[in-house]
Amino acid sequence: MSAGGDALLGISAGSQKLLAFLALRNQAVTRLQLAGTFWPESSGEHANGNLRSAISRLDSPARQVVNVTASDLSLTEGVVVDVRHSQALARRLVDRDASTSDGDIGTPAVLALSDDLLPGWYDDWAVIAAEDWRQLRLHALEAVAARLTAADRLAEAAAAALAAIRAEPLRESSRAALIRVHLAAGNQADAVGEFERYRVLLHAELGLEPTARLGQLILDLARR
Repeated sequence: MSAGGDALLGISAGSQKLLAFLALRNQAVTRLQLAGTFWPESSGEHANGNLRSAISRLDSPARQVVNVTASDLSLTEGVVVDVRHSQALARRLVDRDASTSDGDIGTPAVLALSDDLLPGWYDDWAVIAAEDWRQLRLHALEAVAARLTAADRLAEAAAAALAAIRAEPLRESSRAALIRVHLAAGNQADAVGEFERYRVLLHAELGLEPTARLGQLILDLARR
């Protein structure tokens, strides 16, 4: 997050939590919603008191980017939230009807889609937001891998598929994306090896076997 081109650094944990919540909502949030989300087990009066205290303790950098009214809070105009740009990119990539540009695929896109959201945060709202982003970026990374494979940009395609695998090693569609990259490159042994590594991992972790759809990629290879 940045304001006026400067990143907001050195902010206390309490201020970070409030800023993160506002940044993820992308709109004004009522005091009632904030208080109920942050202190769900407290009475309404106590939760509102906690919110007033949290606002009064905002660090100076945070104060400059938060609009506080009697009814709600929001980020000031001009505050840049990095994850919003990454989310917009991901939505373009997974929407088959959306127009995309060359800048929407390749290394910069893979990097923008590779980071977790709020790692190490365990508040319910943060966990839900992080999982929502994880699912979106996995689909987007797989879409990038597919487009790069079709464009014969195979090194970048492999990087996109591997980024998805690192985020979720048991996700079959990400493994399929990497296997397709290997097949497009003519690396049959790598394709088979990737399938076998996934099969062993999936069985060890969940006692399951890969689906017939994934197995078909290797069966088709054997029939050539």
